[in-house]
Amino acid sequence: MLKFLNFLDRLMVLVSVLALITLVLLICVSVTGRYVFNQPIPDDLVFSEFLMVFIVFLPLASVQAAREHVFVTIFTEWMPNRHRVMLETFGVYIGVVAFTIISIAAYTDFQYAWNYQSFVDGPWELLEWPPSFAVFFGLALFTVRLWVDAVQSTIAVINDTGTATMSEEDRVLEAEL
Repeated sequence: MLKFLNFLDRLMVLVSVLALITLVLLICVSVTGRYVFNQPIPDDLVFSEFLMVFIVFLPLASVQAAREHVFVTIFTEWMPNRHRVMLETFGVYIGVVAFTIISIAAYTDFQYAWNYQSFVDGPWELLEWPPSFAVFFGLALFTVRLWVDAVQSTIAVINDTGTATMSEEDRVLEAEL
């Protein structure tokens, strides 16, 4: 199960990178078309908005798996490891509750766009459900990753085997050595 989740995380990062490359090319071609040929790509702003959704939401679970989110450690650096692990576990549980609710809301938004085949007004009348699905899928995968981390962190707290996430300062110092 965990191997499949890691594979899915890497796959979503790959899709996100491809979306970023597509966005860069889209902007370059549209700007060139606008200023050289006076003919930009129709709905280029809508395409950009849609691609940003793929870039932001799909790799969330991978970032959580690597514990690369921003941590505010100014008040916890002086604490012993066990207390920091307990606080991180508490934060993961808060994330589980919050993102479970947000994932459900994203699913209802996707379902609405799918059922009514909502589209954006413009020359190409682009459908709204693909980016809505990307938001839902990215958040759902992130929520699953939070659940896995919550279980692993709870077991680590019970067995007193957990290691707190390094602060950004410690990561920089470790990288320099």
